Amino acid sequence: MLNYLIKKCKNYFCTPGEVRLIVYGDIHGCLNELKNLREKIKPGNNDIEVCVGDIITKGYDSIGVLEYLMENNIKSVLGNHEDKILRYLEHEKSKKKNPMTLDEDEKRIVKNLKKRHLNYLKSLPVFFRHGDITIVHGGLENRVKLDNLSKHEIQKVLRLRYVDDNGDFLAKGKEKKNYSFWADVYDGNEGFIVHGHRWNKTVTIHPQAIGIDTGCVYGNYLTAIVMKNKHDYCIIQQNGYKK
Repeated sequence: MLNYLIKKCKNYFCTPGEVRLIVYGDIHGCLNELKNLREKIKPGNNDIEVCVGDIITKGYDSIGVLEYLMENNIKSVLGNHEDKILRYLEHEKSKKKNPMTLDEDEKRIVKNLKKRHLNYLKSLPVFFRHGDITIVHGGLENRVKLDNLSKHEIQKVLRLRYVDDNGDFLAKGKEKKNYSFWADVYDGNEGFIVHGHRWNKTVTIHPQAIGIDTGCVYGNYLTAIVMKNKHDYCIIQQNGYKK
């Protein structure tokens, strides 16, 4: 796989005035890996940098990642892990017992969140469009229209992995062997999708989508896709975090 990627990446450096879309896979608090990956890519002033979500939790420096993204004007879409933190904090405003629980890492993140971090997290959109390329965290059911999402549909976009025979969302644990990964049956109605969420050892390429969560926090790779358009792109990878 890496030989293919290296071969594909011979001419990915930007030329003066060129705009590239640079999309980062699930970072999960792996700050040094993100810095090293950006050093390989060397973003230009005109480049647009976006993360696929799940920028925090699990890794060793989630707050540091937030600071770094903000300092470098790097955008992100909302991931299910950011969504969990935000929903937990909303419940905390109520006098009722919080129905959500956090693990120790999530508790540390909440304890160390500053107002600027929280504002950044609250600003994250569910999707990001650049021409005919769309970035989401999880995936899309074919019938879903991004410009008219219900709260329930937003949760599906953040968490989608598999769909049933009717193309409908399946909750994690409800999948069966004969059910399809959403991107295998996605019809392209909302553009070419770049997504994360379900991690694989290699980048997963589908007719109308590409998955770039390659398990950095699990010691595999942090992946970025550098795109001039949906047909002209390059994959760059950085070795993942080793515990």
